[in-house]
Amino acid sequence: MAFESIDGPPESVFSRLVQSLTTEAQTRQLAVVSRTTPATYRVKVYTANVVYPKKAVIHWVWDVYDADQRRAFRLSGEEPVTGAGSNTWAAADETVIRRIASSGMERLAGFLATPRTASAPAAPAAAPGAAPGPAPTRDEAAVTVAAVGPAP
Repeated sequence: MAFESIDGPPESVFSRLVQSLTTEAQTRQLAVVSRTTPATYRVKVYTANVVYPKKAVIHWVWDVYDADQRRAFRLSGEEPVTGAGSNTWAAADETVIRRIASSGMERLAGFLATPRTASAPAAPAAAPGAAPGPAPTRDEAAVTVAAVGPAP
């Protein structure tokens, strides 16, 4: 798989998130290649910080696209942050970043480990007579996470 983009966080959080994603992918032996390399799946990550009365939250969504650019899976979550005031990103410490990366990679690993069939609820419906796509490969070699820069 390749991480196509990570949108939302400022530069300082973006860099820490990329490092945490790299670590989590290596821990789960998930092969992640540069976004310029062909991949079975491409992941787009979206994040948003929201300040509610009495709490602040970082919401995140990962859209996973197949080789035909169809969304095959979506996962999402939220991480509460404390001490943010009006700047939620400033309160996104290492623990918050690790929880986002860990939760996302754990659920992504579950998706990748599930056999792709026409009747699988997470996969789009296959055309009549179409064979299921190839199973993702797992490479135990070094993993790198490459993504575009943070959103302006």
